[in-house]
Amino acid sequence: MSDLRKDLLRQMKAIREKMDPKLVERAKLAALGKVPYDSDAAKEAVGHFLDAKRDGGAFRRKLEQALKAEGAALDLDDGEKAPPTAKPRRGGRVT
Repeated sequence: MSDLRKDLLRQMKAIREKMDPKLVERAKLAALGKVPYDSDAAKEAVGHFLDAKRDGGAFRRKLEQALKAEGAALDLDDGEKAPPTAKPRRGGRVT
């Protein structure tokens, strides 16, 4: 019986070595009941949310000030930020 156990443990070790270390860490956290998240994906989602607001950047500034007061910073890539789009204007009265 011990031989089967050692063989199984050896196979499990070989599988773990082939796996991505980040994936193994996420699986360990999930087994403990903690929900792992991808910080890059979270930053991207927050950036899309802030870019979608049509308030001229007021909400972004308010969020940055609140985070600065707590000692944190809003760490988003501003290089990919799309310029705010204005409503199309009509050229006059259409009859």
